[in-house]
Amino acid sequence: MNFKRLESFHIFKKAFIATKREIAVSLVILLFVTLVFTLLMWIAESGSDNDFSLWDALVWIIAKYVEDPADITTPPVTIFGQFIGTLVGILGIAIFAVPAGFIGSGLIDAIEDDKQEEKIEKNSVSLRKRFRRIAQPLSWMRDEKGYKVTFKYVPRYRTFAHILVKTGMTNDDIINAVNYSPDMRLINLASTVKSDGNTQDQLAVAHFPLNNEYGCYIDRGSDVTIVAPVAVSEPGTGNFAFSMAAMGGFNYVSKELTPNPDDPFGFYTMQKSKLQLIGDNDMKQEVESQALHFIDDLLTLKENSEKRGRKHWFLFVMGTTKSELCQVHLWRLATDKEKLLPCRIAENTEYGSTVTNESEEVLQTVYNSIQTALQKREVVVKNNKQPIAVCLDNTGILKGIGASNIMRRVGGGIDCNAITLRIGYEILIYSNTHLLIAKDIADAIKKEIEPEREIPADALKCFMEEGDGFADDYGKSDVFEQDQFLLKAKIEAQRKTIRKRYLNRELGEK
Repeated sequence: MNFKRLESFHIFKKAFIATKREIAVSLVILLFVTLVFTLLMWIAESGSDNDFSLWDALVWIIAKYVEDPADITTPPVTIFGQFIGTLVGILGIAIFAVPAGFIGSGLIDAIEDDKQEEKIEKNSVSLRKRFRRIAQPLSWMRDEKGYKVTFKYVPRYRTFAHILVKTGMTNDDIINAVNYSPDMRLINLASTVKSDGNTQDQLAVAHFPLNNEYGCYIDRGSDVTIVAPVAVSEPGTGNFAFSMAAMGGFNYVSKELTPNPDDPFGFYTMQKSKLQLIGDNDMKQEVESQALHFIDDLLTLKENSEKRGRKHWFLFVMGTTKSELCQVHLWRLATDKEKLLPCRIAENTEYGSTVTNESEEVLQTVYNSIQTALQKREVVVKNNKQPIAVCLDNTGILKGIGASNIMRRVGGGIDCNAITLRIGYEILIYSNTHLLIAKDIADAIKKEIEPEREIPADALKCFMEEGDGFADDYGKSDVFEQDQFLLKAKIEAQRKTIRKRYLNRELGEK
């Protein structure tokens, strides 16, 4: 098969589609003019020839357009008819020239677009290479044979400066390549530091795992699910949460996609009224469908634990710039206390807990284990190295959560446990031992909640093997699609399916 010829047909098809409106308009005008000339020709010639009909006039006009190659008509005999014939002859030139001009212009544009698409696709591949797994020398573990194994991870981000130097792409090239790649986005690292009014923008590219229309969902059969509910807007949270889930063999769920990149909508708090802020009605429906799907996936994981006769634990990973005194903050306090939520008193304020009564002791051991594991780690805060501080329910920094918060929506404190890990950006973005910190937290959680469970082999691959981006996490299996074109098609198909599934359901204020 001649693929070059097929490609030419494809370009011609694109050119025709791009100019079909202009061609349609010109054909409508042609039809109108033809009918007018047909009527005029019939009026001119029927006076000298009673047998000259409207059909004869129409046939003559059409034959004149193509210079009557079969000589099926006779020239007009009246002066007025000959004048009309002359005008028709001139029009015949325009008949082919105008549409041909439209198609020719469309072909030029289609060829340029095709070249641009090839360039963007090539740049997309080059950009993906910037997210080849790299080793973090200070983060390692001993394997079953006692050998030292260094953790490997997908870079948390690549700055524009890095990409410009390594690939030679321009800023526009980078932006176009990111827009072409569904599993990449632009981020501003300025959002990861506490602003003093003089913070400079620093644009970068982030790459994230993607396998459904809201982000990522991985069920590893664990009673613990690590969730990144605002990964779409808080840089580094998804990458850290993904690493922590893999290191503990936990389930993983993240919110990575949004229909409106200018105003990303996270799923930590889900109020339908907030959808009014994100765009048009179609966009609202899409976000609401995403939210309903997101909640249903979390509830499914919870139900799986219940079937095993166990309580489920949700750990929501978020970032914070309020981390000078506390870099890892565990939070489980809810305001607007309901009867079913266990009551707690903190600083003379009554709160409900999103951890069940029977799991309170487990939470304390998890907190103590994390605190013990991290007390030997250090982090740089404002250019000063200091030990990592771990806090539990520090109401001086954070306030209680409301009924629309995701920890309340999944039943935290009633039939499952839900806590938030707010982690400082000093760890999420700037630490050169963030994998070791993720491993410490994962080990502490696993030891207290499901110590007997083995970490699945596919989870170990996520931080021990080479590869390009997250698509190689499972040995290039079907979990993540590598081909960007196929990934976009897959996500678009899922988006339509999900919207249909949740068409008659309401997110509600709670």
